[in-house]
Amino acid sequence: MVGAMPVNLIPKFCNGTMDSHNGTDGEEFQVHIGSRIKCGDDFGTVKYIGEVQGYKGIWYGIEWDDPPRGKHDGSVDEIQYFKTSKPGAGSFIRPNKISPFKTCAEAIRRYYGDREDETVAAHRRTIINEWKREMGAPFIEMVGFEKIHQKQKFDRLLEVCVHDQNIAKAGDVASLCPNVRSLDVSRNLFSNWREVIQLSAQLPDLTELDVSKNRMAIDMPKETLTQLSINFANLKKINISVCDYEWSDVMTLSYLWPNINELIAAFNRIRKISVSDFTRTLNSLTILRLDGNPIDSWYDVLKLGSLKDLKVLSLNDCFIEEIRFNDSPEDKVEVFENLEVLFLNRNRINDWQSVSELGKLKRLKKLYFLKNPIQNTEDYDTGSQLIIAKIDTLQELNGSIITRDLRRGAEYDYLKRYGAEWKEAQNDMMKKLKFDTEHCRFDQLVNKYGIPEDSLLVKQPKSTTLTSQLIEVKLYDENGKSVKKKFPKNMAVQKLVTLAQKLFSKPGHIGQPTLHLVDEQMNGATHVLDNMMKDLAFFSVKNGSTILVKFR
Repeated sequence: MVGAMPVNLIPKFCNGTMDSHNGTDGEEFQVHIGSRIKCGDDFGTVKYIGEVQGYKGIWYGIEWDDPPRGKHDGSVDEIQYFKTSKPGAGSFIRPNKISPFKTCAEAIRRYYGDREDETVAAHRRTIINEWKREMGAPFIEMVGFEKIHQKQKFDRLLEVCVHDQNIAKAGDVASLCPNVRSLDVSRNLFSNWREVIQLSAQLPDLTELDVSKNRMAIDMPKETLTQLSINFANLKKINISVCDYEWSDVMTLSYLWPNINELIAAFNRIRKISVSDFTRTLNSLTILRLDGNPIDSWYDVLKLGSLKDLKVLSLNDCFIEEIRFNDSPEDKVEVFENLEVLFLNRNRINDWQSVSELGKLKRLKKLYFLKNPIQNTEDYDTGSQLIIAKIDTLQELNGSIITRDLRRGAEYDYLKRYGAEWKEAQNDMMKKLKFDTEHCRFDQLVNKYGIPEDSLLVKQPKSTTLTSQLIEVKLYDENGKSVKKKFPKNMAVQKLVTLAQKLFSKPGHIGQPTLHLVDEQMNGATHVLDNMMKDLAFFSVKNGSTILVKFR
């Protein structure tokens, strides 16, 4: 159960509840063990109500959501009044220090009742004045018109947001705005799901609900939740982010939402995902967002693979280090059979084989893969080309469309980069097995394009010393001036352009020069180094190459 923890000690003079008269919607609010409160900008859970030895009056013992806000673990002068789940997260405050509670109905009335579009207000005044002229009674008062107008305005509300309004109860929402379809009650003071269920029961057309940043206990069995699910019959989207839930809590709550398509459970405490019977719950899910959870194993993610209708899976800001599906290099996998969009930004993926494994997904069309450690080994464009070449179904990468020409260029460059290694592996079973595992699509690309000529293949360096990474290149211009220099293979073209400008520029030259790699095997034909962000190895610049420097 998530929420209030049991109290170690409640004095005999305190029954665990205390009236709070700070509500203003005709509702009587009681603060009790497990109540959520706000003090200033800080949120916490009441763990104790009563006296503290040596101090007069009644005190609330609070466990704060932000542990540094606390002072102790629930004990004062060696007396343990309550126990915090995190060290140092507890403290005592006076009842008058907490912010006033509200009902959801009161918050909606206050927030939306005082807001009116000026165009609508002007139109309403025009109509009233026209009525007065037609009736020949310019001084008549339209008694009750304002109330009718307010009622009509609330009836028209389809989307309601009352974020951070100290809401602790539902109130009478049905008579105020019964037609609401989207409701945001995030960052409020709900302490359990009963009030949320009451809210939804009053809004029969509700399709979207945001209860994120509430700490709500789950204190009802699955059978009861199943019976109460009738109150969420039309709900399609639910947001329970930052609610301090584990996966078992999510699965328990899923019995409340029989027909949801989108579940957002970001930044909770989900580390492990248990095998679940998705035929009973979440079987209609098409979008699942688990960003910011401490999920570190792809094998836990695989347990979600039986969600047959899942099309979008978001795992940004998790702790995933590698991706593996099966031992077969080329076979597509049966899990995630309809997955089209995958977010993996800012994880800890540190090998290119993990990207190759994603190529085993049958229908992956869009991938977001930014700021993973493996990308530090290449510049952005080269890394993007590797991803495109490894995943044949991909249509978008990091929001950019993959054109036919872009894919063809990426795949052909991939062949040039690893073709020599592929050839070498053909005569060694162990090397071939290792190569096929790391480059799942390579044989498919060989069948599609063939292996490039040996002269175009990039030889993979056997030594990583600085000397072995240097290549000697001859630079010359159209006036016959030439220079030989040594450069790192991975030096960007832009740096070589800048150097060439310093070496060959003369008065009258405007702008930067263009570099043309001379192909000796093609009778001196040249190829323009036209991508400044690529490195020299990308254009097959090798030891002994010749580059013509031209100024426009």
